Amino acid sequence: MTDQKTQARQIMQDVLSGAPFQPYSTEPPRSLAQAYAIQDDLIACLIESGHRGPVAGWKIAANSPQLLARLKLAEPANGRVFADQRHDTPATLRAADYTRFAFEPEIAALMKTTLDPADAPFAAADVMAAIDRFVPALELLDMRHTDMANTHIPDAIAQNISNVGAVLGGPGVAPDALDTAQIRTMLSINGRIEHDVTGAAPQPPLEAVAWLANQLASRGLALEAGQVVLCGTHSPIWYHEGAGEIEVAMSGLGKVSATLT
Repeated sequence: MTDQKTQARQIMQDVLSGAPFQPYSTEPPRSLAQAYAIQDDLIACLIESGHRGPVAGWKIAANSPQLLARLKLAEPANGRVFADQRHDTPATLRAADYTRFAFEPEIAALMKTTLDPADAPFAAADVMAAIDRFVPALELLDMRHTDMANTHIPDAIAQNISNVGAVLGGPGVAPDALDTAQIRTMLSINGRIEHDVTGAAPQPPLEAVAWLANQLASRGLALEAGQVVLCGTHSPIWYHEGAGEIEVAMSGLGKVSATLT
């Protein structure tokens, strides 16, 4: 069996070249613990090689009850967001930089203080006190021709769950003022509304951040001050080819936009 550091280097080359996604498990099903270990090595390889900036945040995936059931997962999954791929609205992106560009509209938490693993487990009150505010966001993805319906989930986790960044909007709201049941999310592409939904958060964002902080602590990792947490998509994944303007408005939170050139 190929060792995980070699697997991580192979994944890094594929990610950097835009090669199609392929599994790296020769003996599936690989465990989630193994998948996170490979992801850890992948992130280290990308940062140490100078191809990516430091970790600037985290994404949470598959955190709706429906996805958990469909994927037969006991808990959601997570991956990193790099500093050089973290953008403020309005962002300008190059379509040519992606093999198969996609995005998801999400609520993001901006962390005010660090949740250190030495202080775990974290209760909801601990997490709320550590969050500065919640803002509208776009998670950026490069699916690299991934056949998600037939993908072994640990393989997706090992490859950082296709994340290639985030665009953060605003102005946002304080954590104690967030009411996801009332939030209307409107996605527009080139000025045309393509998705309009109310109360679509896959999981209460505070609950999502608390889960992440405790899951990271179990791996000896901290959720750090200044980092962003993408709390799960409010719509199915959206694919987009070529140039275009993407905007998401979330009632009470503000707007976030990106232009592909």
